[in-house]
Amino acid sequence: MYKMDTKVAVVTGSNKGIGFEIVKGLCQKFEGAVYLTARNEDRGRQAVKKLEELGLRPSFHILDVTCEQSIQEFATYISSNYIGIDILVNNAGILDFDKSVSSYEDAKKLIDTNFISLVSVSKILYPLLKNNARVINISSDWGLLSNIRKQIWLDTLVKDDLTVDEILLFVNDFLQCVKNGKNAMVSFAGHYGDYKVSKVAMSALTFVQQRQFSEQGTDISINCVHPGFVKSDMTKGMGDFTPERGARAPLYLALEAPQSQKGTFVWHDCHQVNWDD
Repeated sequence: MYKMDTKVAVVTGSNKGIGFEIVKGLCQKFEGAVYLTARNEDRGRQAVKKLEELGLRPSFHILDVTCEQSIQEFATYISSNYIGIDILVNNAGILDFDKSVSSYEDAKKLIDTNFISLVSVSKILYPLLKNNARVINISSDWGLLSNIRKQIWLDTLVKDDLTVDEILLFVNDFLQCVKNGKNAMVSFAGHYGDYKVSKVAMSALTFVQQRQFSEQGTDISINCVHPGFVKSDMTKGMGDFTPERGARAPLYLALEAPQSQKGTFVWHDCHQVNWDD
């Protein structure tokens, strides 16, 4: 039986890579229940077993962020056993490193996984966030605004009153460009445009949601972070950092940063950068 007053940390898509290392770091330093989540139960439980062999005690729950029913089932489980969520790391994401120019179907799948899922998570899990919770969105240097080449969106995404609906229009405009062919897609955001658009949208959503949390009078902090170019299955083994090194800045935001740090874009060495330079 779980204690209702136990603190709770959740990491999405955490059966391998950076997510796995974030769970490991939380298990070592966070006083509470740490949930390793994955859409595949076998792979999730194998990851838990690896951590248990290190003497750590993560919990597991299946969670497919692209499926609202799965998110709802997880929310019901958490709300039945705990007061709420203290730390939420939105880490789940995909990238096909072999395809610098994607088909419409592949681009839509990537954006659904990397960004639209966040809108669903916001709707279903954010009501469970405690008043001083911390949300960390795993972004990328490809999540900086300068990755976008279309002027109307360079102007729109920096507005102080930007809305979630406008970010969704940005994403849908890109998908329409993908339908219009390679040249239209590349002129929007260059190669790997679908990944760049998904991460720029994530960054913009981070800042909009921080504004909303503040307007609601909560002390919730939400920040996004570029963990560095990390060697992983997703990057076909290319990269500058190990997953453990990639987890450093996300763990800093989860455990060490002041609660007053809100709505920032953090580099892999833990310093803040201007998202829109």
